[in-house]
Amino acid sequence: MGDGLVIAMSPVQLAAVLSDKTITEGETLGNRMWGSLEFALGALEMVGAAVLCVAPEPTGLTKVGCVVVGAHSMDAVNTAANKVITGMNTRTATHRTAEALAKKFGADEDTAFRIGLTVDIAVPLGFAAALGAVRVASIRSGRISLLKHESSTGMKPGGHTIDKHVAKSPEDLIKRFASSPNMKVSTSFTNLRLAEESISDALRYNTEWIKVWAASSTRTASPFVINHSVGRVIGYGVRRGEQAVTKLTKFRVVIRFEAFHGKPYYILTAYPTF
Repeated sequence: MGDGLVIAMSPVQLAAVLSDKTITEGETLGNRMWGSLEFALGALEMVGAAVLCVAPEPTGLTKVGCVVVGAHSMDAVNTAANKVITGMNTRTATHRTAEALAKKFGADEDTAFRIGLTVDIAVPLGFAAALGAVRVASIRSGRISLLKHESSTGMKPGGHTIDKHVAKSPEDLIKRFASSPNMKVSTSFTNLRLAEESISDALRYNTEWIKVWAASSTRTASPFVINHSVGRVIGYGVRRGEQAVTKLTKFRVVIRFEAFHGKPYYILTAYPTF
């Protein structure tokens, strides 16, 4: 079962999925575009802070507003600039500080994230609302998109995991034995969502090993093979000569270091295993 999906990843995209970020097609460009917009909004917020600072009749409220809005605007501009330069989705210091404080008071991971996001949007209300809306729109789930890397012809380059390894019926799996005489087992992921989540989890779990492999001199000759389990049923399979369908929790991912469409990395194949 050496056939499967081929997913091209730049170094930034590979680092993203290993850091629990998305690596969907166009993510780097998308982050930079959002960063450019956030930079402009941050600059606009800075202008608002300047207006508060030079108010002809300053009050305690305008003085506080000058400091708060000014600090948040610099935070937003710095974060946006980092996003433009690196192509990575970056949270503001405001968000991260509020999130860390919430965790200290006993909030769980999800609740702390939401508190951080709420504070980031609420401070200051007028300008941060616009920035927060952009950030909320850019938040995406941390899993790869297989459809964007499926071969339109069934030939390489490009993969066919969805065509052969996702949501296949037991009858479809048995039929594959006829065209592949050396195949001992035939398997399928239950659905596309489970396939994407499982592969992403395997990459994140093997972060350090992937870094070692990517830096080795044998990386082009020796693909990196991951055998992984997410602790739940992710697919099913049948053995040659049998009709029984077995539920599977393990799967294999093969990463190849080879240029493809201007990018150095591929997930050559991924499929459930016995």
